[in-house]
Amino acid sequence: MEPDAQLAPRVLLAVGDPTLRRVASAALRARGYSVSATTEEDAALTLARSFSPDVMMVDLDLPSPEGGALFDTMRGLSDAYLVGIATPEADGARIRALRAGADDVVANTLNPEELAARCQALLRRPRRLHARWDPMQASVINLGALAVDVGRKEIRVHGVDVPVTRIEFALFEQLCRRPAEVCSRAELLEEVWGPNWVGDTHVVDVHLSNLRRKLQQRAPELRFIHTVRGVGFRLSNDLLRAAEDQPARSRAGSNGGRDDDRRELVSA
Repeated sequence: MEPDAQLAPRVLLAVGDPTLRRVASAALRARGYSVSATTEEDAALTLARSFSPDVMMVDLDLPSPEGGALFDTMRGLSDAYLVGIATPEADGARIRALRAGADDVVANTLNPEELAARCQALLRRPRRLHARWDPMQASVINLGALAVDVGRKEIRVHGVDVPVTRIEFALFEQLCRRPAEVCSRAELLEEVWGPNWVGDTHVVDVHLSNLRRKLQQRAPELRFIHTVRGVGFRLSNDLLRAAEDQPARSRAGSNGGRDDDRRELVSA
């Protein structure tokens, strides 16, 4: 079962291998972490900028959409603990990552249980970023007009509550965890209903159709969920653009001398 995202430390996992993403995510969640995992470089940057991970685990082979290595781009986006992931023979890449500021570097063949244990060891170290973590404060994903309150399991559009079911919220939360990726029906079924689900996969379509209708009643001018025919679903380009614009709005607010108390997060 997915840990309560309001209380769990947040891990962002960006790896090129889908199997490693799936296995490592499951191991981390079993240890009580809230995990956002992606194999897409754009999605990794969106998550790093918008959802305040406590630990970022990054494949050293992934390129950055902004040029260079994804690891180097993400290192400049957050003060989270940073773990590089490399092939066992990539000694040079591991050394460069450690010299560039990685807190740890692990092999992509590492036992997922050891990966979770290393993450736990990092979080035992004192670090300034943990002073901002208040378990009594709800974690909120802010994407333009949309606010997803992970702690309270609530969705708001333009500040107005949208009544959603538990299943609708859980499905939408999964899309937010992988914002630039397409989530297949099978993946959503496994994450929300569990691996032993037996039935018609189009039950996902029914719930997301109902959710889409509720969201667009609040904001007809926006698209919230994009259907990729024959594959699955992802967040709309409207929400992705809002996520990319969020850092600029935050900087503008700080320049005006106002404190920004929001915490943005995708909690698995």
